[in-house]
Amino acid sequence: MIDTSLWFMFPVAVGIATIAMSAGIGGAVMFVPFFMLVLKLDPLLALGAGLAIEVFGFSSGVIGYWRKKVIHFDIVKRLTILTIPATIVGVALGRVIPVLVLKVLLALLILYLAYQFLLKGKECLPKDPRCTGVSTVPGELVLSKMVKATTLLGGLSVGMISAGLGEVNEFNFLQRLKLPVPAASGTSVFLVAMSAIVGVCAHTYFLLTEGGITVFGHVFSILVFTIPGVVLGAQVGVLLSNRINRKSMGKFVGALFVVLSILTFLTIFR
Repeated sequence: MIDTSLWFMFPVAVGIATIAMSAGIGGAVMFVPFFMLVLKLDPLLALGAGLAIEVFGFSSGVIGYWRKKVIHFDIVKRLTILTIPATIVGVALGRVIPVLVLKVLLALLILYLAYQFLLKGKECLPKDPRCTGVSTVPGELVLSKMVKATTLLGGLSVGMISAGLGEVNEFNFLQRLKLPVPAASGTSVFLVAMSAIVGVCAHTYFLLTEGGITVFGHVFSILVFTIPGVVLGAQVGVLLSNRINRKSMGKFVGALFVVLSILTFLTIFR
């Protein structure tokens, strides 16, 4: 039975997805704190729900990049054998590692994103629709041990705190591999989408094996209202992305992340 009292999640999801798509960031990093702070969800349930939402948000991105033929599938093949198992291990570790540690990791990641927007002056991340466009991709690329190691850690991070792989990809693809932004964007989105799908399946498996059918129903009610909001908000974000001043948007998102980071830290003491 769907809990209709959660109807307000639809406009909330529209707002969060609009901000996320306009700024070129993953929405899960904003949804998870909201779920913990406002809906009082258990951190593990909040992380799983955040990943489920990200699956739908990134799937549309994958379709767009696929059509533009900018996804570097050679890199995808070589890295998914690391990210997918790492994500599963990350989900399992998230059920062993103290919740306090998971909250600290999530808060630090959000703080890092705030730094990216406020101090580093970054106008867009690889997922940003303003950074897309058809571009040539180098033929054969050598993936160093550092790229593989950090990608592995990114996969673990997605499993544990529902975020982190996209940020790792940004540095690896743009700085280390020198990929054009469209190729970095498409390849990153594809990898994150794959890890998100696997992460959701892993979270669902653990939840069902632990007898969480009742709780699963509550999470399903949240997703029923949230997912349509994310789909709508993503489209609104794309439309607004070319009309909003990039620097102003970056400052706003950076300030928002500072607040979210502080609130996430505060949940440690409640």
